[in-house]
Amino acid sequence: MESRPLVDRVSVTSNRLLVIDDEPANAAAIGRIARGCGYDTIITTDAEDFLSRFGTWVPRFIVIGLTVPEMAGNQLMAWLARADCKAQILIVSEREAEPLREAEAAGRALGLNIAGTVHMPLHALKTALQDIYDAGGVISVQDIKKAVANREIRLVYQPQIDLDSGAVVGFEGLARWNHPKRGAIPPDTFIPLLEANEFMTEFTGQIVSMALDDIHHLNVGTDTRVAINVSATDRGSRGMDEMVRTQCARKNISVSRITLEVTETALMSKAGLLSGCLTRLNEVGARLSVDDFGTGYSSLVKLHQLPFSELKIDKSFVMDCVSNRESGVLVQAMIGLAHNLRMKVVAEGVETEEVMEQLREWGCDIAQGYFIAKPMPPKDLKPWLLHHALRRPYQGEAGPRLELVH
Repeated sequence: MESRPLVDRVSVTSNRLLVIDDEPANAAAIGRIARGCGYDTIITTDAEDFLSRFGTWVPRFIVIGLTVPEMAGNQLMAWLARADCKAQILIVSEREAEPLREAEAAGRALGLNIAGTVHMPLHALKTALQDIYDAGGVISVQDIKKAVANREIRLVYQPQIDLDSGAVVGFEGLARWNHPKRGAIPPDTFIPLLEANEFMTEFTGQIVSMALDDIHHLNVGTDTRVAINVSATDRGSRGMDEMVRTQCARKNISVSRITLEVTETALMSKAGLLSGCLTRLNEVGARLSVDDFGTGYSSLVKLHQLPFSELKIDKSFVMDCVSNRESGVLVQAMIGLAHNLRMKVVAEGVETEEVMEQLREWGCDIAQGYFIAKPMPPKDLKPWLLHHALRRPYQGEAGPRLELVH
């Protein structure tokens, strides 16, 4: 999971548009057009109010009306440049074209991201805003709401193998959204919007249900687990323990077959919020994993106090642990730390046989990565499992019993 602060992520991926025009009628008209194009829009006619909202609301798009007095307009763009504004800026005016060209040149000279200019009438503004919206791949609140309601976000799975036996011990379920118009949308775009717009509780319930259905249909024994990422937001974690217990009971699957991953960064920043939820999840039998370990500068006290059974080393350390001495030293240290805390170790990002062999030598427990298998849709899991079983003889109780159903 992405570990940047939520406000930064929302600023990159949201459809927020902030409008300033000192003519109330113009500001209102621009606002109506922007909302009609799908933008989450705030309008203002006051420069101080604009600057305040820019700092707290974090828009991705800005419309500046040149009815803002010329001096104030120039000062506004200079302030945005000093604030390292990354928003796309559209400059609009009912005046002649020359002031628009001058304003655009001034904005670009300041290093601002000037998306263009529009010489009104209003239909030209609608076209420009729609073009920017489509080109930017903007995901609106309605898009997210529809995706959750229609279950458009699905899971793909990446196998995890025991490094001693080679047996498949589990799968990580990774959320993927294939938008009907925009195609594949990465998780670091849609997950922050799910969190910011309070759809995370419903979405997490759907993901747990999908994961349980898919692992049930695999018929791979009673010990094979499925791991999913969980949200560190209040609404995302509230009631999660009861939801997981209820879903597992309904599908007659042991809660112990679910591993819930929370990123190290979220753990450090939201430990107080998460501790009660994680404790209750552990009490109902779920396994808990610290994801992306090594990227968040953990407090060892927090790792010790919370009921984690697994530590997952971030791929940025694993991928070059053989070729880079510092990465190798850190990976060995993480393995030792986890084992001393009685935690299993999962290494993600295993992309070569050399790395896998080195991890085995260092005592790592479980490996995951492209060398083993790329993430795949549920329909491809049984063929892959059969191939894996034929390539590696079954080795006792550590591996799944394959009961392939045709």
